[in-house]
Amino acid sequence: MTSAAVSRLVTAWLATISSEHTRARYRRDLGRLAGWLMGHRGRGLLATRAEDVIAYAHTLTGHRHDLDHRAHPLRRHDTIATKATAWSSFFAHCVRAGLLESNPVQQARALDPAAAYPPHPRNPASGADADALRALVAEAHRDPWLGGSLGAALVGLLVATQWRPERITTRTLADLSERGVHDGEQWLPLPAAVVGYLGAWCAERPDVVGTHVFYERSGLRRISAIDLMRLVLRSAERAGLGDGLTATRAARSAAEITERGESIELPPLAELRRSAPAPEQLALPDDPREHDPVQPALIPLPQQ
Repeated sequence: MTSAAVSRLVTAWLATISSEHTRARYRRDLGRLAGWLMGHRGRGLLATRAEDVIAYAHTLTGHRHDLDHRAHPLRRHDTIATKATAWSSFFAHCVRAGLLESNPVQQARALDPAAAYPPHPRNPASGADADALRALVAEAHRDPWLGGSLGAALVGLLVATQWRPERITTRTLADLSERGVHDGEQWLPLPAAVVGYLGAWCAERPDVVGTHVFYERSGLRRISAIDLMRLVLRSAERAGLGDGLTATRAARSAAEITERGESIELPPLAELRRSAPAPEQLALPDDPREHDPVQPALIPLPQQ
């Protein structure tokens, strides 16, 4: 089913819900599930499996638990269970329409009834320390598809700003300055290493019509939030950090380190080029997860 057809299906489902508030919440919750599925599983909504529902529920933090993050017994309206109700409503609509044989949320509840709740706020899921985040940036520089200054700039900006991926990939050239980055009325100073990554990338950036900072080296397509999410997952796997370190969790870990008054000393670009060199040529497969390691690379890196 095409994305346009799925969009029409979601619109038809939302039209069956009378409450405007509920429609808005259900649209938001389903959209976040769809983004996670595409970024982490490479599947669309209609290909959702029970294991996907369980895995996504486990990624949601204690801030969405029935107890808030300070462990006060306060009933919240944004729990995993309420989100699962939204997902289940959509999939039930698909079952009634004959598009699915069964509801994956109901299957997930049968497999793992506890999947509706994340780790307790007083025992949150472990994040990444400063060394892990430095390794993440190094492996992003080494990435065979988005490596070099582009990969370092994307992940370095994620660690430095602690923004969500979509806020990073939508930056324009006008947002950058010699020492920081603008986001609306907010100006955020950046570490010298990240400024160096961005400066090198802007010098190598393809001469495209658009004003956005991050494009593929071919200049044919902008880098999307999903591209950045996949880059972080690939880099974390190569660095031995496991498959649980997502872009959002990396940003959250960086924020926690900063709140403790500690700093994350990212390596300068010259050091990355020595210790974690990018491939001399970068490949551009249709789907990076299905890339054949022996496939010849397509785009040579600029001369240093």
